[in-house]
Formats: sequence, structure tokens, C-alpha cells
Amino acid sequence: MKPGSRAVHAGRHPGRRESLAPPIVQASVHVFDDLDDYDEVAAGRSPGHVYGRNSNENTGWLEAAVAELEGGEAGVATASGMAAIYVAILALAPRPVPILFQRELYGTTIALLREDFAPLGYELRPADFTDLGAVERGLPGAGLVISETITNPLCAVADLDRICALARDARVPVLVDNTFASPTLFRPLEHGATAAVHSATKYLGGHSDLVAGVAVGSGEFVRQSRARSIRLGTTLGPFEAWLALRGLRTLALRMTRHSANSLRLAEALAGLEAVDRVHHPLLEGSPWQPVAARLLPEGSGGMLAFDLAGARPAVQLMLGRMRLAAFAASLGGVETTISYPEITSHRGLTPEERLELGILPGTVRVSTGIEDPEDIVEDFVQAITAG
Repeated sequence: MKPGSRAVHAGRHPGRRESLAPPIVQASVHVFDDLDDYDEVAAGRSPGHVYGRNSNENTGWLEAAVAELEGGEAGVATASGMAAIYVAILALAPRPVPILFQRELYGTTIALLREDFAPLGYELRPADFTDLGAVERGLPGAGLVISETITNPLCAVADLDRICALARDARVPVLVDNTFASPTLFRPLEHGATAAVHSATKYLGGHSDLVAGVAVGSGEFVRQSRARSIRLGTTLGPFEAWLALRGLRTLALRMTRHSANSLRLAEALAGLEAVDRVHHPLLEGSPWQPVAARLLPEGSGGMLAFDLAGARPAVQLMLGRMRLAAFAASLGGVETTISYPEITSHRGLTPEERLELGILPGTVRVSTGIEDPEDIVEDFVQAITAG
């Protein structure tokens, strides 16, 4: 089946007289007839669930669905995207090793590496992944590579085909955060990545009503990730898993509209005098456009950023004039939202670090929703240009 059809049916295939919609199984513990039955399930030799922190039916359906969409052998659902990243790193690099990572990673991911992994002895090697030479220089001796499909917030696209090939030759696993693209637009495992992670809070759920994460890869990778999730207590609850699977059913439809709307808005903003620069991977003239067009032929999702000439005061003035878009520090919902990276996603970085990454005092990140594109464009244009 094509990705859109798989999104509708992945993870659960109801049989005769079963409910078409998945039920919510609000159970923390299950009952067994005898010792042998429990032992078979607990050891993983027979299907079933023992305890809610280990697994449950709803998380199992979600894990199977995302694994199917990503082309992985299995998946593990967690209580947040950050939890998915955490257990994935521990599974791929259980002991301190040098970690080569894209310097433009999500701010909290960078904080996780600095505040939690570096003190344990992990060496951190940030690099500009759009520079393949920098990747090659950082690989010798590395134990893990971490990248994003589309960076947060400036939407750069590195050549993951080449990066994964370089890492494979160096025998280094690659972890890709695929949140911005979603598996309907890009599947990292098909391009050589070892594992993929998602903040399911965003596009997979799609309705700004849950917090969840998923990590996908080989059966062994998921076994190692799940074991750590169980010990850390990062298991996703059944209701959030049910919501995420419900949102997943419309993922392909939403991503098509998100992609079209973001590009339409980027083109409109690029023509405004008050906008210094627009960051969209598929915008004509973008330095990432050749690579993005090859890796993301179906679109790049709903994300873009732009730099207002008037810096923070201009951003504040624009926000006060918005009628449709809301200021909210997240992304991937059906509604258009605005974020200000300086105080949201990248507030943990110093001003100098933000400037080095290209995040300016006038940088605004936009998550375009699925509203009519003309309404979105009109809202931004009037808010930026109103006298």
C-alpha cells in the first residue's frame, strides 16, 4: 500500500465482529491462569501484556503502526519525544563514546547531551551537517551520529544519503529525528539510518492534544530501548497512545496540506520588505533546495522560519496584530502557530550560540496548519505590514 493507505490501516487489523475503532484499554495489570502462562508472556515468547509500565494494547498498536510507516522492524512508544531520544541514545551508545551531532539540533536535545550525557563521559562533537567535510572530520572514533531530517527552527536539510553512507563506512550508527518530516514524507531507515525517533506530540498526533514519543528501528534496537524505557518509567499511557493512533490515520492528508501551506506562506513572506530572510527548504533560492527536492519530493511539512528586520520589537508588534495564528511553543497541529526560538525552543543556548546558528533576535518559527492558504497568508501579511 501507498503511505496514505498504510497510515489509515497500520498497527491494527480488526477481525470478525471486533470494533472497527480501537478501544482504550485502561489496565495497569493483566490476569494469568498459571505460572507457565505468565512466564511465557513475561519472557516475550507469547503475545500479551503483563504490566502497564512494560506495555499495553494501545501502545502496542501505535508502535506497530509507526514501525510499519517508517519501514522498521519494531517500535517503542514513550511518554514524550525527549524520552524517545533519551532511550534511543542509550540503546545505541550504552557506554560513553564520542557523539557527532548536528549543531542545529532542537535546543532541548542539545541540553540533554550537555547536561546529562557529557557529565557521564560522552564526548560531544557538534558539526555543520550541511558541510560533508565537517561530518567526515568528526566521524573518526565516533560512536554515534545524531541528525534531524529538517532542522529546528531554520529548516535546513542535510544530505542524509551521504551522511548515512559515510557513517556506514565508519561503522557508526545514525539516529535521525524525523519529527518535522513525518514518515509520509521521509523514512530515514530507507536512506541508511539505524533508527528514527519522533515527537508524536507533533505531526503524528496532529491535534495539539497529547504528549508522546516513538523510536523505531531493528528488533534488537527496540528491545534495548524498551528495556531502558521500562527501567526509567518513560512508558506512554494508553489514552495518549489511543489519541496518537487516531491522529495518525489522517497523517498523509494533513502533511500534504501542511506542505502546500508552508511553501505558499514562504513565497508570500519572501516578497515583503520587512522580512530579511525566509527559511524554507523548498523555497526557490534556498541553499537547501537541491538536497531537499531530492530527499523530500512530496513536500517538507508545515515548518518555516523568517527573520524580521525590526528584531524583537517587530516580532512583538506582529504578534499583537495576528488574527488567525496563535503564539504557542509547539508545532504540528491543525492550527497555524508561531514560536519565538530565542525564548522557546533555544532559550537554553547563549545569545552567542544562537547567533552562530543563525537564530537572530528577529527570527520567528511558524508551524503552518491546514487552514485555507489565503487566510494564512493574509493574516501574516497584514500583521507584518500594517502601519
